[in-house]
Amino acid sequence: MTAAATVAITLVLLAVLLTGLSLHVSRLRLRHRVSFGDGGHKDLLAAMRAHGNCLEQSTLFGLLALAFALLAPGASTALTVCCALFLLARAVHAWALFTRRLPLRQGAHGLSLLAQIGLLILLLGHLR
Repeated sequence: MTAAATVAITLVLLAVLLTGLSLHVSRLRLRHRVSFGDGGHKDLLAAMRAHGNCLEQSTLFGLLALAFALLAPGASTALTVCCALFLLARAVHAWALFTRRLPLRQGAHGLSLLAQIGLLILLLGHLR
């Protein structure tokens, strides 16, 4: 599989995750009748943070992955590993946030950062 295909699949899966998280926020807003903020509802606050955090992390990762695919269009096992780790980490992070499992959430965040740093190092290696 080419780097572009790996990145495209990763971005599609991140879009599915982000859409699901966004729909969850909307569902809770309707249930609690809250238009702005969290209205003091902890479940809505957690849903908003899960969506916001995933979006924040995914934007940077997606841009780095796209840049890598442009610079190194051939197949890359390292890129595939970084993308798979990032996807897993983001899904686990959201789940851990909803289920209030702080150590798991922290571990998933660390794994997200590890995947981003790995991709950054790969990208820097192709810029020389």
